[in-house]
This record gives sequence, C-alpha cells and structure tokens, in this order.
Amino acid sequence: MVVRGLPPDDVLADYLAQELRSEPARAEHMLRVLKAVRRGNRERWDVNGDAWSLELSRARASIHSEEAIPGRSQDLPLEEFEEAVRSWLAFMELSRAH
Repeated sequence: MVVRGLPPDDVLADYLAQELRSEPARAEHMLRVLKAVRRGNRERWDVNGDAWSLELSRARASIHSEEAIPGRSQDLPLEEFEEAVRSWLAFMELSRAH
C-alpha cells in the first residue's frame, strides 16, 4: 500500500504503510501497547521494525528511519500518534468492507 503525506507527516504515513501495513492485527497490537504506555504499565516501548524504529514514552512517539533514508524522523505527542493508528485501522476496515 502506498500512502503519501507532506513533510514532516510523510514519515508518519510511511511508518503506518510500511510497518503496520494493511494488517489490522498489527494496528490493534499497537493500540494495546499504546494503552499500556499511556497508563504507565510500561514506561517505554522501543521496537526496530522492517524499515522504521519506534520509541514510545508516556509523552511522545519518535519514529526514525532504519534504512529507507537515514536521518528521516518525526516526533509527535503520544495522543496524536495513537489517533493516527486508530485512523489507519478505521481506513483498513473501511477498505475491506468495500
């Protein structure tokens, strides 16, 4: 799936398309992790994905390119990242319904 976004949101768009892909289970897992971080059940969550790494704290989500274009990154409030994941999940579910 190809998703286009304008800088700096192109990083977020690429992360969603390349790491969560069009697999609702990946987005649902991410929402569970975000909930745990937000509640303080997990202080941090760091993961290296296929093309992107993600660092979550109670305040922020930091996305960094692993291979595509070194140095590409985006920091955003955790709530904004969570809303993007929810929107991505809704988009996938809507796409599957048609």
